[in-house]
Amino acid sequence: MSRNKIKKNLSEFCSALVKYYNLDLKIVPDKKFIDGKVTITSLLLSKNDSIQIDLYQNLKIDSIILKEKKVNFKRVEGAVFIKLPESINSGDLFSLEINYSGKPREAKNPPWNGGTVWKKDKSGNVWAGVACESDGASLWWPNKDDVADEADSIDVYLTVPEKLNAISNGVCKETKLKEQGTKRVHWHISYPINNYNVTFYVGDYKLIEDTFVSKQDQKVIKMSYYVLPKNYNIAKAHFQQVKKHIEFYEKVFGNYPWPKDGFKLIESPYEGMEHQTAIAYGNKYKNGVDGFDYILLHETAHEWWGNSVTAADLSDVWLQEGFATYSEALFVEDTKGPEAYTEYMYWERLTIKNKLPVVRRQNLRFFSPSDEDVYMKGAWVLHTLRNTINNDSVFFDILKTFRTENHLKQIYSNTFIDLVNKKTKTDYNWFFKQYLYKREAPILEYCWTGGFFYYKWAETENDFNRLPVKLEFGNISKTIYPNTELQKIKTDATFGKSVIFSDRECYFGNKLNLDLYYKAQD
Repeated sequence: MSRNKIKKNLSEFCSALVKYYNLDLKIVPDKKFIDGKVTITSLLLSKNDSIQIDLYQNLKIDSIILKEKKVNFKRVEGAVFIKLPESINSGDLFSLEINYSGKPREAKNPPWNGGTVWKKDKSGNVWAGVACESDGASLWWPNKDDVADEADSIDVYLTVPEKLNAISNGVCKETKLKEQGTKRVHWHISYPINNYNVTFYVGDYKLIEDTFVSKQDQKVIKMSYYVLPKNYNIAKAHFQQVKKHIEFYEKVFGNYPWPKDGFKLIESPYEGMEHQTAIAYGNKYKNGVDGFDYILLHETAHEWWGNSVTAADLSDVWLQEGFATYSEALFVEDTKGPEAYTEYMYWERLTIKNKLPVVRRQNLRFFSPSDEDVYMKGAWVLHTLRNTINNDSVFFDILKTFRTENHLKQIYSNTFIDLVNKKTKTDYNWFFKQYLYKREAPILEYCWTGGFFYYKWAETENDFNRLPVKLEFGNISKTIYPNTELQKIKTDATFGKSVIFSDRECYFGNKLNLDLYYKAQD
């Protein structure tokens, strides 16, 4: 964990709440260099003689200004401790101007390994961007690098070579020509946004403009697609599917979260990333076997899961990635039917590894996007929950309520668990304890002999006793509810006949254990 080994429970990190950022940056693509200033306006929550912000060590801080005066600061690894004057008290707003420069870390495998990306398109033009979800925005600009602290709004000013476009989140307010063949582009973000979602794209782009009219509230949302000129026609046709994605997500999860800032797709030199209102797209305009582009479907889902509702700690990132992955399957169900949905979920199940619990240790400030369990097993937690509740009206009410009640909030898994318990009027802590906080999958151990089928759970707690398991053997088709005690049902199936467990509804493994028969005789 290179960027911030200083835990966020230190007083310097927690004593101020960020309200606003202003990024005024000159991007020099030929040198892979950034030079500029970031102004951070914060509310002091508790009196302290210093506060902490973050910036990767390879970037140089030239000065920090407070009330037109330079202030002292100390750097410890990725942390920057800034001395505050005695005159700033609890409840005061104050603004720090950080002047910095350098070559931000380049991404080795974006977006999974974060950093800046500096490439050329096939016409030889600059094509650059940044992705930093798992590594933190402080790899390219100074900020309080905490997913639980989002500024209320942000202004981004990007100065780039005049012939190139500069795109960020939100709405473009102004473009001005500057000296030495450059131009300055101003973007305004109207809503709270996580720092890792703040981004830039620099390239030779052509703009496609469109609109989306919400069927939920009739609001008109501006749709903007920035694409390489050679891909203009294919992009114009390919991106039409996004309207269907947004329409479905609005129906299931509530209205599009950012109507004032619109919706943008920007062709990027990496596969994709859910930058709020400025989604990176690099999937080469390909649909999968299901007839849709999964990058568009998945990253658009993040406008609801990850951007609107955000995990307060990366240990709970399944609330973003698992929910967005499950959203894909729900779209398949809506457009292709329940069998296609079940098949889609089954193929995702095959990638689950169970190396770590879905919910990890808090305060590590890191997760690896290459660990697919927060995606696939996270989605299967929701799929299994749906089949355990066995009431779609209640289940989909939970999803929509969870999103709408927690819009613009940073939350933990407990928020979702409490809502499930409330809406179902049932205690599901046994369920989440197994699927979120334990690494192992529940294992159904079984055997059959002497006219009886014996079964019990392994790798579970004693209260894991309400998961429905569908099975077929002999002349029996039955749903059972195993627990950790040995149980049996009468059957005329003989030893050697196959028992068929349905692994399409709930997530568990099974294992033939002949010792169960002998235990039954004790």
